[in-house]
Amino acid sequence: CILSNTPSTSSAAHCRLFGNMPDTNGTASQDPVPVFKWLIFGCGGVGGYFGARLAQQGQHVTFMARGQTLAALKQHGVRIKSICGDLTVPPDKLGHPIDSAAVASVCSEPEEKRRRIEGAFDADVIVLGCKAWEVERCLPLCAQWCGPETLVLPLQNGVEGFDRIRRMTGDWGRGRALAGCCNIVSAIQEPGLIRHWAASPPYITFGEFEGTPSDKVKQIQAIFDASPGMAGHLEDQAMSKIWEKFAFICSTTGVQANSGPSATQDVVAKTPELQALWRSAMQEIISLCRSYGLTYEDAWLENRVEMLRQAVGATTSCSRDLWAGKPSELDDLLGSVVRMGKEKGVPTPVVGALYSSLLVRERLARSETDLPIYPLLEGQKVLGTICNHRGQQLPEMATKEQKKAEDYKRPEWYVCPMSSCMLTGGQVEVPEGVEMMWEVELGVVISKACQKVPVDKAMDYVGGYVVVLDMTGKNLGFESMKHGLSWTLNKCQASFKPMGRFIKASEIEDPNSLTLVCKVNGNEVARDSTATMKFNIAEQVADASKLTPLQRGDVLLAGAGSLGDLAMGDFVEGIIEGLPPGLSVSATLAAAKS
Repeated sequence: CILSNTPSTSSAAHCRLFGNMPDTNGTASQDPVPVFKWLIFGCGGVGGYFGARLAQQGQHVTFMARGQTLAALKQHGVRIKSICGDLTVPPDKLGHPIDSAAVASVCSEPEEKRRRIEGAFDADVIVLGCKAWEVERCLPLCAQWCGPETLVLPLQNGVEGFDRIRRMTGDWGRGRALAGCCNIVSAIQEPGLIRHWAASPPYITFGEFEGTPSDKVKQIQAIFDASPGMAGHLEDQAMSKIWEKFAFICSTTGVQANSGPSATQDVVAKTPELQALWRSAMQEIISLCRSYGLTYEDAWLENRVEMLRQAVGATTSCSRDLWAGKPSELDDLLGSVVRMGKEKGVPTPVVGALYSSLLVRERLARSETDLPIYPLLEGQKVLGTICNHRGQQLPEMATKEQKKAEDYKRPEWYVCPMSSCMLTGGQVEVPEGVEMMWEVELGVVISKACQKVPVDKAMDYVGGYVVVLDMTGKNLGFESMKHGLSWTLNKCQASFKPMGRFIKASEIEDPNSLTLVCKVNGNEVARDSTATMKFNIAEQVADASKLTPLQRGDVLLAGAGSLGDLAMGDFVEGIIEGLPPGLSVSATLAAAKS
């Protein structure tokens, strides 16, 4: 579905679509659906999906976003690929998107000098679509859109954060918070494009913290009822239903994140050992829920088992973040269960064990620990620069176009899998008839997941370095390169990237002024400096992160200043001058095993 950029030629068709206009007999088929002003903070898997569905219904929806997402909203609107039907809401069917970075700048000013943001309006509903651990930073950005009657609807996972959200909105002296959560399996496919592949239809559970729902809250339910591709569940005991979802997401995350991406929700349900572990975690959280005087019906547990079975291929967003090396909601989910269990005297040994086993991942993602990096175990890929030392040029007879280093406006990369690498001291297995060449390079080791990093922040993602022998099949790839084809054949074969031991970034004062030495059979054959690189380390990290997302343990080869021929049986060494010998790299050329 694409919302039209022009008024509908048939008001009756519009009425039937949204179900809030007179029927063909001229009588109202149902009460008119009110049109609210919605501020949606975030355009990710949650905010982007539900905001688009509300706009599809005819609501006035404005997103607050930043960076590439903001640019995508301005250019394309919001797009959904969904099992409930695809949808594009063009920019002219949305409110003008708000730049959260600009709002943050205003909010950083002293309160007495803080100016009113141009275009700010009193929203009927503010939907908070950020992660639970981001609430303290994100909710204050919405303050200028909160009027006396505004309702704040949080959709975070977790239950600990509600008191914090109520306190923050209470401090504004206007508006009030609702209890809320959602059930959806979705993710950002690219900025402004949301992919939804499980939970049909996605729904929002919400309600008052105390008392019966107000008229305005009932109107929100009417809007949700009229919105295609989603549902709303207005609950008299909203916190009980939120705990029901909380128990499920905590237990599922704990089992999935520890088991790995293959343990999708349907796999958890049909694997007896995993389901038993999941049930144990669920029972602990159910006991904790009941300790607060809240209802958790026994039938809800079995309903969730059936939901697991039906959620083929589904994983929780927290699990995906943990696997990707990103900060996650681990502490707001499993961590909160452990804390609340201690407070209420409810034992939570299973959840505690699942939580503890994931803590290292979380702390690495948040740079809260300084553990060594093992690229061969943790990394996914190696990106190598081509012709990155000033004065170099590619061989004229072996390339489609002869290029000098000075001709490149940005780094030129080739990519090979980490499986092409091996630990120092082994044998480079040379295929029959292949002539080999050596290069010694500085390997830059990425410390945490990153994408599209600016140059001035790039070194924050460098955890350390390794010395790498970038072995090249001289007569393997250059023939294809004459025709402008890839470097894969001559660079990416198994064992062609011997790698030295990890060197912490703090042990190298300036990676842009190192001397790298190559020795063959004990004889020095090259002495090069990283000072002659055209693109320095920060520029390379920034550029590579724009080309592809980088993960912890990925290695960028900064480029070699020299290369030379090798013969079968040669012993090759790569050394950073001034560092202990144990941090060098070495390998011996040997015939590939049949």
